[in-house]
Amino acid sequence: MYKDRTEKRQKYYDTVMHLHFVEGYGEDRIAKILPIGHTTVNRWIANFVAENKNSNLIAMQRKKRNTKSQKQQTKQQTPVTTPAADEVEKLKAEIDNLRKALDYEKLRAEAYNTMIDIAEKKFSISIRKKRGAKQ
Repeated sequence: MYKDRTEKRQKYYDTVMHLHFVEGYGEDRIAKILPIGHTTVNRWIANFVAENKNSNLIAMQRKKRNTKSQKQQTKQQTPVTTPAADEVEKLKAEIDNLRKALDYEKLRAEAYNTMIDIAEKKFSISIRKKRGAKQ
């Protein structure tokens, strides 16, 4: 077991550090990409930060976080359009999505009915529930 852990560390440690500090991926996303648990990724990152407090990778990540927060602040400062217009557009989009979903479900129900009809003819057994069943 211990040997397996050291092999994983040798294989994936540098990749984890690159994905976290350079690409900006979080622990869970890295754990989905690589065959490592998110707890292990968290521990590796914490150890790396403790060992390399003045590392270039950490400084790069801090720069990225600062630029992201600056972008978010500028987005928050942009003027907002009227809420009524946005709400109307959202409702229209929702209506379109619901209509598409309804059409899809109608097509699906028709496909199921056709499948049952074909099965009843081919195997000569009745599949649908009979009316007036005994109680």
